[in-house]
Amino acid sequence: MHNGLKLLAGVAATLVVARGGVMHRGQNLIAALSGAAADAVEASGVTDGSVSFRAPNGMVGRVARVSGTADAATRARVLNHLRQHPGIAGALWVERTAP
Repeated sequence: MHNGLKLLAGVAATLVVARGGVMHRGQNLIAALSGAAADAVEASGVTDGSVSFRAPNGMVGRVARVSGTADAATRARVLNHLRQHPGIAGALWVERTAP
């Protein structure tokens, strides 16, 4: 096999393994952050609250998007708590959209 092809095959294999590792670790991280965020929302008394780490474009990230019925003070308290959590890059309160 030509040396250039060996190098290309090695680079491709490395990228596939690295991508798989990042995806697996990312899913575990988002699951842990989702649990912590849901606990914070529930502890604040927001009974119909939900948390998503998925942006409107479908990409998953570390920004918590919280929705539910709560007054302004409760919303601020929940968002402040989430912004302080290690691993969460930011928090937004979003209005629910109809399914």
